[in-house]
Amino acid sequence: MPENGRSIIRFFITLPEPFPVPDGYVHKGGPILPGPYDPDTNAHLFVHLRFLQSYGVSSRHGSFMSAAEARKRYEPDDSAGGTVEVPPLQGAYTTVVATTLGDDEGRSKGGWASAQDVPIEHDALNRCVYAVREVVRSYRAAFEAPCALPSYELLDIYIPFQVASSAVITEDIDGYSLDASDWGPVSLLMLDHANTPNTPKGPVIDSSNTDRLDYFEDLKELGSTLFVWRERFIEARRALQVEGQYGAAVTLSNTASEVLLDSLLSNVMWESGNDPASVASIFAEGQLARRVKSQFSEHLGGTWVLDGDGAVAEWFHRCYKVRHRVVHGGYSPSRLEAQAAYDTVLKLSEYCWDRLAIKRKKFPRTALMMLAKGGLQRRGKWCSFMKHFSSEVAPAENSWLRESQKWRDEVQSALMSRQ
Repeated sequence: MPENGRSIIRFFITLPEPFPVPDGYVHKGGPILPGPYDPDTNAHLFVHLRFLQSYGVSSRHGSFMSAAEARKRYEPDDSAGGTVEVPPLQGAYTTVVATTLGDDEGRSKGGWASAQDVPIEHDALNRCVYAVREVVRSYRAAFEAPCALPSYELLDIYIPFQVASSAVITEDIDGYSLDASDWGPVSLLMLDHANTPNTPKGPVIDSSNTDRLDYFEDLKELGSTLFVWRERFIEARRALQVEGQYGAAVTLSNTASEVLLDSLLSNVMWESGNDPASVASIFAEGQLARRVKSQFSEHLGGTWVLDGDGAVAEWFHRCYKVRHRVVHGGYSPSRLEAQAAYDTVLKLSEYCWDRLAIKRKKFPRTALMMLAKGGLQRRGKWCSFMKHFSSEVAPAENSWLRESQKWRDEVQSALMSRQ
């Protein structure tokens, strides 16, 4: 609980989904910090939460209207006796009025790249979002309800807020209230994500990119691992940047990396003429780290060590091992950790493509399947050899996509037969 006279701020945060608590419900939670942060006392990190139900709006863009409606309910209305009756649990939206201290000492000292990365002890909004998220986490576990966890990325891009230069604390049936404080005018806080509702997330399909779409349609129909790698990577990006699900972002980033590495290795081994049954044991489950150390340098050259510097080591420590903590230890990574995991997979993929481009004459089929002309040109590797191979050799051969996928299926069959 804050001290009388301290500056406070309250945000009107509309949740991504309705939350089934009675209208006006006040959450009486404990300390909001998971750790022992306590310079003198944790009292200055309190968050007071009141949940308000709204109705009459039915689409995502109506959430701002819901926040505005919630704010109006704090203004006296003589005609309604000072209250607004809302049928309980019939809201299309739930807005949380989250109140905390407004003096965020230390926020400017960290050199944070994004406002959402500022620790909750130094940022009022992040502190409030964290507190609301913790309430929903408890509800999900208690009732096994698959509701969305609130996150910075899922909030509207504009958040209404008010500041009171002096807190006035009064007692009520819920314990205490801050409503009697001298609240100033409503302002809007603009968040630094770009998740505006009802806007497309990608380019418009036109004559310039239909060939690319057709190519990936073929990959999908063949069950190509190249398609699956990109799909998992995009899912990781959405979990991180759109949904704010950081644990999922780490696991999906790592899944994408595993699909990428195995896809690349299987393609170069197929092109090298290896018998599927003879090399199947290399692709045994749970042996990815061993494959990276023992196989990639032999085929593609370069540095494939798991310790020290470089894209591979960075991926191993900041994605692969973090994923292990998430999956096996129940660890909840921060947004910065999830971003690092995603970034290291991106760097790993670029390293894979760079090594493949260098070895293009040894694996021209794999290079053309996975990099194509554009990827080789960007790396300055679209040479006369590749031009000749693409125009003279490739058209006379069976589909590489089908042949390589058939080879991979035979590897999987061999692995299954040994179980």
